[in-house]
Amino acid sequence: MRVAGWAMPVLAFALGVRGNTGPSPWTDEIVTMDVARRSWPELFALLGRVDAVHGLHYVLMHLVGQIASVTEFTMRVPSAAAVAVAGTVWLGRALGGPRLGACAGLVLAVAPTASRYAQEGRSFAFVMAAAVLATGALAKVLTGDGRRRWPITYAVLVAVLGWFNIMGLLLLAAHAITVAWIRPARRTTLRLAIAQAAGITAVAPLLYLALTQHSAVGASAPVTVGTPLALYSWLLYPGQDTLLTPFKLLLIGSTLTALGALAVRRRTSPPLIRAVGVPWLVIPPALLALATLAQPVFAYRYLVFCLPAAALLVAAGVLALPWWSRVALVLAVSAPLAFCHRAIRLEQSRSWDTPGRRQHPARPRRTR
Repeated sequence: MRVAGWAMPVLAFALGVRGNTGPSPWTDEIVTMDVARRSWPELFALLGRVDAVHGLHYVLMHLVGQIASVTEFTMRVPSAAAVAVAGTVWLGRALGGPRLGACAGLVLAVAPTASRYAQEGRSFAFVMAAAVLATGALAKVLTGDGRRRWPITYAVLVAVLGWFNIMGLLLLAAHAITVAWIRPARRTTLRLAIAQAAGITAVAPLLYLALTQHSAVGASAPVTVGTPLALYSWLLYPGQDTLLTPFKLLLIGSTLTALGALAVRRRTSPPLIRAVGVPWLVIPPALLALATLAQPVFAYRYLVFCLPAAALLVAAGVLALPWWSRVALVLAVSAPLAFCHRAIRLEQSRSWDTPGRRQHPARPRRTR
């Protein structure tokens, strides 16, 4: 089982790298490539005016650009580092043992949306990885690991999460629900509260800059009654228009079967999995939808960091089924997943695609 756990990040990396130069860079990736070519003074001058919320990612991409040439591959491959999958394996082990960790890692590794953003020269895969690791540190504290390093680690990872993208801080509300659900000792709750406060304080300068740069936010999807269904189906398969209806039904039906098994057999499933996974999957989208009432900021890509929660819950549900049902589910989703993975590597798979601007990216106008 240990070997299987390590195999999942390798699989995720292989899927993330495979064909990642096929689609030409879209508008925001053009910005990343442009920033990577700038000098340090030009970079910091840019962040002082616009896009500070992506500052940490831009700094990392600038360093990559200094080490290697700036191409679609070099800008995208850091997103395929499979840290999120490795973290999900680790988190699953902490919540329910090695089998859950390996299964959750596999689900996330083969998820088309995870591979889609593993081929994106933006910060969203980094946000997902930071969210997984922060939740893992939270789980270590909640499961009774008394070592002082875990609250400190949690605070640091909260700060990293926020600096990669402030939308990731929505996860902290889900963590608060998890703590209230579990009701740990008062001392543990206090440590976590202090750690969260320290992490948020470290992000305060970025929050201030973000408020002054709100005009850099791009177009937002409208929030309607159908938004929850659209969001959760998008987490299963990006680019819904390219997927045949029978394949959609197979993916949705298989996911609901696994989640239904988790709900029905909740007494035999790991007790922490629902307390961690359900708030993580539900609370951030709900808060972002509410925030849209004041400022149009609802975009599915801001919620990619919720995908590991779905992987954990689906994995727990699959393990609650008899072996023959697991085999049937794997066979049912094989063709739809293969089709999705092919679709996300096509030239037309990127919105706002700019095939004619590969070698000469324009200066950034606005980013999302």
